[in-house]
Amino acid sequence: MVTPHVMKIPLLLSSLLLSLTASAQFQFAPALPQPGQVVSLTYTTAGTPLATDSTLEARFVRYGSPGQMRLSQPTTLTLVRQGNVYAGELKLPTKDIAGLMMLFRNRQQPRRIDANKGRLYVIPLADETGQLLHHATGGQASVFTRTSLLAEAGVRPNPDYVVTLYEQELAQNPDLKPQYWADYYAALIKQQKPGYAPKVKAGIEAYLAAQKPPTTADLTSAARLYESMGDFKNASVQRERMKTVDPAGSVAQKDRNMAVRNEPNWTKKKAGYDAFMRDFPASPYAPGLTVLMTDGYFKASDIPGLMTFVETQPATHTDPMMLNTIAFQLADEKRSLPEAERLVRRAMTLQQATKRPYNFRGDWDAEQRSRQNQMQNTLARTLEQQDKFADAFAAYQTFMKPDDADNSDQNVNERYFLCALRANRAADARPLVEAAIEADRATPRLKTALRTWYTKQPGQTPATATAYLANLEADLKAELRDELRQKLIDRPAPAFALTDLLGRTISSSAFRGKVIVLDFWATWCGPCVASFPAMQQAQERFQSDPNVKFLFVNTREGGPLQRVRTFMDKHPYPFVVPLDSQQKVANAYGVQGIPTKIVIGPNGRVRYRAVGYSNNPDATVDELTLVVEMLKDGI
Repeated sequence: MVTPHVMKIPLLLSSLLLSLTASAQFQFAPALPQPGQVVSLTYTTAGTPLATDSTLEARFVRYGSPGQMRLSQPTTLTLVRQGNVYAGELKLPTKDIAGLMMLFRNRQQPRRIDANKGRLYVIPLADETGQLLHHATGGQASVFTRTSLLAEAGVRPNPDYVVTLYEQELAQNPDLKPQYWADYYAALIKQQKPGYAPKVKAGIEAYLAAQKPPTTADLTSAARLYESMGDFKNASVQRERMKTVDPAGSVAQKDRNMAVRNEPNWTKKKAGYDAFMRDFPASPYAPGLTVLMTDGYFKASDIPGLMTFVETQPATHTDPMMLNTIAFQLADEKRSLPEAERLVRRAMTLQQATKRPYNFRGDWDAEQRSRQNQMQNTLARTLEQQDKFADAFAAYQTFMKPDDADNSDQNVNERYFLCALRANRAADARPLVEAAIEADRATPRLKTALRTWYTKQPGQTPATATAYLANLEADLKAELRDELRQKLIDRPAPAFALTDLLGRTISSSAFRGKVIVLDFWATWCGPCVASFPAMQQAQERFQSDPNVKFLFVNTREGGPLQRVRTFMDKHPYPFVVPLDSQQKVANAYGVQGIPTKIVIGPNGRVRYRAVGYSNNPDATVDELTLVVEMLKDGI
């Protein structure tokens, strides 16, 4: 590697250039590098924040005109250590470059940096005559405002320094003002010096007035500058001027797009959309607006219109997952079933042709399989609702996997088996259903259907079917029993005697030796009432067992007794309802909130307490049932 040396700088260069070249810490050669050349550089750690570090690297960006800064991605340069000096070299691009800016950092601790007190280390480029290239100074400001190098290092740019760089570039090269004016005024706004706002506004208007006429880019920049100062009136004026300068431009498209989106009248909305597509067929707003209209046809219940609209749209304007959602809702509601089938089949075709989005993160193949499985589920639903059970079962078979039962949906599992029964394919569906039950992914209806089907098989009886199902649930119940053991408590159960709605005395002493389930509730309590269907199921499981008693204790009612009677007349649950109007029993049992469910064991002690309702009736029934069975078994 060539050892860098410092050449004398020609006197014709400004003092700024002198400040940009080599320093005690940073040197490079040649002193006035040109595009396409190789630059050698050295960095000395003495006197820097990295003086005690030993594993260093450089991090740099190339810079040029503001429009070229999109190419300026931070890049790492490997350095070679020579004592306290680190050396490296770079091959410069032949075009689109006016200089390099860099910092040095600890390779193993990237937050340990030397950023030259926030100014970075600079290698400005010159032409063959030794004159600095255009943008050699202003491009440095662009590094601070248009790249992530400083932010990556956790350093904030000095606004005064940024403004100075812009001003020096414009002083040296006034012809570059069209490229820098907006960035310069943005820097003045961030600088926040007294009197900046009038200066910036005057500058904006002077610049726009000098353009014959201003471009939409100029007006866009002006609008953004006004907005950043909070002058939304002038920002709006510039945006209106944009529509005059370019009636088909992005501002006009955006405004028309928003007008269609915000139109509440469906007929006018359709007319607005049609006009938009005629005027701006290639608009970037077109795909999103088309998806919005697709949803609009569905919400307007215009299914014929929806089908015509969807089937004439290009793939780029269609969201396959939206079509799938619409199709499933139609199928689930058992309406427009042929159309639902057509929608989901179109969605599947479009999804298969969908390429990986550029901004997608993750396993695209797995995502594609997941989406296709969702669509197969929708297709199966549309088919079974049309009594096409054989075809529906075939659709289910494409994604229903016994070895993935843990991740399955219990409602889909239920529909799958019911469809299999109607397609005379229950035996084929049996492995997945068994796996679903073992994984606790089966609904009560699915279990009942399996038990009924099994009973009808050769050599089977209701008793063997019950044993078969119990065997499938054995491991799951064993795990749940182990979990419930940790929840069981052992506290005294206060004695009580209450009058129920029928005028009978309900006394705890009358149930000595039995399991008592107390459900504290009130008519105004939404969760209490929501849990009643599950509580009825739990009670029904023990309706023939004289050693289990359910009591639905009305407490904290805060109103007349008639309100409770009216509620029970309207909702004729087969419940015994003791009335705890003074809250004495609730207080004795430490009820803090309702619903609260308490289970008293045969030994007369409180063994279980649950507050609230999970909105999961199956889990509520299963847990409460298992608690009662455990207490009956003497646990």
